[in-house]
Amino acid sequence: MWNAVEKRMRVEGVLSLARLEVLRIVQAAPSGARVQDVATGVGTSIAAASRLLDRLAADGFLERSTDPNDRRSVRSVLSPQGRDAFALADERFDQALDAVLSDADAAAIADCIAALERLQSTLEARR
Repeated sequence: MWNAVEKRMRVEGVLSLARLEVLRIVQAAPSGARVQDVATGVGTSIAAASRLLDRLAADGFLERSTDPNDRRSVRSVLSPQGRDAFALADERFDQALDAVLSDADAAAIADCIAALERLQSTLEARR
């Protein structure tokens, strides 16, 4: 499913799903996202999250600044270009997901969602 949605989004020329997910995490952080927030959110290492944030900032999607509460930490927020790219990609993601799932059986989707929710609960309980 991920690959099918990714393929549709690439045809549209919008952000990749990986970049969209990082921008979603940054957008959801009211005071900006730290590298640790992104690493935890996407399930990657701090080094990999830092490199991804660096690339998104270099591409103009993020503004980064020192955390006023912890001078060792950097917080990222969406730039105006990042907000526009996020909004477009998020809209196209919904459209691509709807298109990919349009032929799926509703009961199968419901079973899949229930299974994913159980998996998420199990994983969160282990943290």
